[in-house]
Amino acid sequence: MKITAEAAKKYPALEELVSLYSSRQQKSVFWEDKVHAELEIVDALPNKLIWEFKVEEKHCNQLGNIHGGCVATIIDICSSFAILTYEGKGGWSLIGVSTDLAVSYMSGIAAGQTCRLECDVQRVGKTLANIYTTVYNEDGKLCYSGSHTKYCIDSRL
Repeated sequence: MKITAEAAKKYPALEELVSLYSSRQQKSVFWEDKVHAELEIVDALPNKLIWEFKVEEKHCNQLGNIHGGCVATIIDICSSFAILTYEGKGGWSLIGVSTDLAVSYMSGIAAGQTCRLECDVQRVGKTLANIYTTVYNEDGKLCYSGSHTKYCIDSRL
């Protein structure tokens, strides 16, 4: 997992989380470790995080397009990180846990392409956050979208 210098400068908490996830790559013990190497944060704005993901053959189904489970995984990871770009009142220090993830599959993205994920933080409350993600192919065509609800696990002390 990578982050551009500009995005890291704007959001140091994102850089710390990228570093933590990347350090695990040597061991590859968790499911999401299978996609970290191909993910890169390319821009970070208030309430918005933009990623690129290099689709490799190992991420694809028998039709040669990114597997639906892989799409759900990268939407889960990328939208979770986006919580750290929230600039409203009462932001979270941790990325929480998922309570709901809905993904729409509109068109496939083949191995060898780099897709773009745009994660928009819609709401962050005391206990729940909502993030909407769109996934585009290299031609800018919308291929997938996801709605993600997260539960805050920050300490209440």
